[in-house]
Amino acid sequence: MRILIVAGEASGDLHAANLLRELQREDAGVEAFGVGGERLREAGLECVARSEELSVMGLAEVVRELPRLLALARRVRGAALARRPDVAVLVDSPDFNLPLARRLRRAGIPVVVYVSPQLWAWRAGRVRRIRRDVRRVLCILPFEVAFYASHGVAAEYVGHPLVDELAPVMAAMPPRVPGTLALMPGSRWHEVETLLPTMLAAAARLLSEVKDLRVRLIAAPGLERGRLAALLAGTPVPVEVVAEHRHRALASCAAAIVASGTATLECALLDVPMVVGYRLHALSYALAKRLVRVPHVGLVNLVAGKRIVAEAVQRDFNEGKLLAETRRLFGEAGEVQREALAGVRAALGDPGASERAARAVLAVAKGAA
Repeated sequence: MRILIVAGEASGDLHAANLLRELQREDAGVEAFGVGGERLREAGLECVARSEELSVMGLAEVVRELPRLLALARRVRGAALARRPDVAVLVDSPDFNLPLARRLRRAGIPVVVYVSPQLWAWRAGRVRRIRRDVRRVLCILPFEVAFYASHGVAAEYVGHPLVDELAPVMAAMPPRVPGTLALMPGSRWHEVETLLPTMLAAAARLLSEVKDLRVRLIAAPGLERGRLAALLAGTPVPVEVVAEHRHRALASCAAAIVASGTATLECALLDVPMVVGYRLHALSYALAKRLVRVPHVGLVNLVAGKRIVAEAVQRDFNEGKLLAETRRLFGEAGEVQREALAGVRAALGDPGASERAARAVLAVAKGAA
């Protein structure tokens, strides 16, 4: 069986790699090619292109990179049409994957979307394209199925693959180290370059308030250590960069400053109280404010259904705001937030997401779904 997989960023690469391993367990003859990062390549994906080439966020950033992205789309589309996979698994990255889904459907290649694009947040009109071009949507957030059902799209909740990934650490949590702060500035370089300096500035001010403060930069997979070292050069904060065993290192932290996205769920699953932050290019943010229709930026708050974690967005993403919120997390507010995070863990459910997703993909490939 031949499968096309397209994953466009670090979290998608991780989820897709776990899916590919389960596909190989279910069917030893599976061959996979497409777009992936380090994790997918380790799992056996034959790369037509790397996830890092596809990882762009924000309208202004996409416009700047458009010629390169169009060339990449032609390359992936050409490989798919030449090799005729039994099924295509498109992981998030809707601006790249939805046009690809249309071409694949026209060529008679069934398409599964794994990790739903956030249509419930903005540009909900794209659901018509999914209804037309996609055979099945595999959702990893519990509230997404009802959205798709209301639009006549075949969708199922398979669970969140992070639960699978973190299950060993959750089963034997390391002791929490008082005064240890995690910084998680994102998985894309432009996120890290935008967010990390402000996080470091807040941590520097916290040094005088928290006895024996320790700062850990939890590096997303694929971030080059040399570039991280260059960003850290000159900072007055002693920073431990953690790229291996990152989840155990995160689980032992007392608090975290986290870029909005999947990392907020990592913190929730590992019981680490956090403040969530983000900053976009001014044009991208102005457009997002007009288009986005959700009450929260952080995934952890969306899953909770209410604001349980403070959010510092755009102008509020400044060292003063981060300092104030992080200071609270080292006190009673951190314990209060931990109680709320237990509800998020319950909502995300039990392990087995990757296995359930693999069986759904194989059912589509074999024409059974």
